[in-house]
Amino acid sequence: MTRLGGQSGQLACVAEWSDRDFFGDGGGEIAHFQIGVIAVSLKCPYRPAMRDFCELYEHCRMSEPTRDAILVEVKPTRLGRMKRRRYEVWADGEHRFTVWNNPSLLPHIEWAINWHIMLYHPRFYQIHAGVVEVDGQGVILPASPGSGKTTLTAGLVRSGWRYLSDEFALIDPDDLKLRAYPKALCLKEGSFPVIDAMGLQTSRRRDYQKGQKGRVTFVKPFELNGDRIGGRCPVRFVIFPKYAEGQRARLTEISRAEAVLRLNEVSFNFAKFRSAGVRIMADVVRDARVYELAAGELDETVDLVRSAVMS
Repeated sequence: MTRLGGQSGQLACVAEWSDRDFFGDGGGEIAHFQIGVIAVSLKCPYRPAMRDFCELYEHCRMSEPTRDAILVEVKPTRLGRMKRRRYEVWADGEHRFTVWNNPSLLPHIEWAINWHIMLYHPRFYQIHAGVVEVDGQGVILPASPGSGKTTLTAGLVRSGWRYLSDEFALIDPDDLKLRAYPKALCLKEGSFPVIDAMGLQTSRRRDYQKGQKGRVTFVKPFELNGDRIGGRCPVRFVIFPKYAEGQRARLTEISRAEAVLRLNEVSFNFAKFRSAGVRIMADVVRDARVYELAAGELDETVDLVRSAVMS
């Protein structure tokens, strides 16, 4: 099964911190968000990370928390004779990461949220996938890390489709429909030129460090195509992308049986559903067209996917 990278308690590299960057009481502000079907409350004493998170999710800001909100807390501690500052990232009382590098804090806050969804949101069957919607048809792009799913998702949303997520296909077992978790898109350094080519306000882009993934940046969904967030919709297309530099874009239809196996291989919570997960995926693909995609240059790949879906 696919796992979110890193281990609980993972350490990032050491960096210097300025006391001016912290709220005076050490506890930090708390802010509340409803990101699609996922509610989050964030308490963080480090001003830049709190500012960046609030900017990314300003359209999701809530005045009060919901009962089922994931509470993410960033807790300051000091270590050693030099009393060097470090930060622990907790989610609903469970320690997830220890961060010593300020450019690593925001990605690890996001990582903690994603990890918590994977472990503790059994309501949905979860697939590691980009998810978009066009004309009421859900399109999921299931893939292992490094397959180019987030970049392709960004390209499709930029072309006019609606955005549901770049990380989670959340499928309700009751009606087999997708639910939106429109988190900020997290793009790795290799995709920075693509973001530049899209003209996504690169002068204001902030870069971060995300463990072994290296440099990353976050893109607000609204920067791609305005207020175009998808809603509840059936899965009508399942497309397994695999990017390779220089290859021509190509779609190949595959069997539904193979699709079920591959979907369960990239499920975050197959271990909780087991045979029920197989049945859910079989029901999902019964009414869907399924392909594998050799993804190459973005514009060509987007045009190919659009042609297949809208034909």
